[in-house]
Amino acid sequence: MRLRRRAVPEPVRHRDSLLPGERVLAWATLPRAGRARSYAVATQRALHAEVLPTGRVPWDAVVRASWDEPWLDVLVDVAGAGRRRVRLELTEPGEVPVVVRERVNASIVVAQRVELRDNAGARLVGRRGSDDGVLRWDVVFDAGLDPQDPMLRDLAEAALAELRSGWGV
Repeated sequence: MRLRRRAVPEPVRHRDSLLPGERVLAWATLPRAGRARSYAVATQRALHAEVLPTGRVPWDAVVRASWDEPWLDVLVDVAGAGRRRVRLELTEPGEVPVVVRERVNASIVVAQRVELRDNAGARLVGRRGSDDGVLRWDVVFDAGLDPQDPMLRDLAEAALAELRSGWGV
């Protein structure tokens, strides 16, 4: 039995947000907004959807993603605007949830958990930039910890400096 791939719709192939060389790996249908059909598109370099902060989010800017049909919840780190949670309803998900997970995980070069205080800590993550290949570092604090707490920030930054030193960056 041969599996057939769905044909990529014209509006997906010719999205304005696609950069030269980006290949569509998967696409999903979003609920109709008026008469026009809308899509979420996963390429080898980014997630594209009109409801995303910039219409296009490189995989290294996706902090976290989770799938609970029909909802794809994505936490994105938008340059200059901080973190934002986006909830996409995928009426026809196709392979988008699988590709999102694979691409986000593939962007992670190193991840290390550190304890900061009383069995609470943070995850230090180094991600390779989808568009430029630059290694970017992030600190993701455990739930319940205040990421604005100066003492916690100092502890996390010291741990991150040690990790980066170990990686030679």
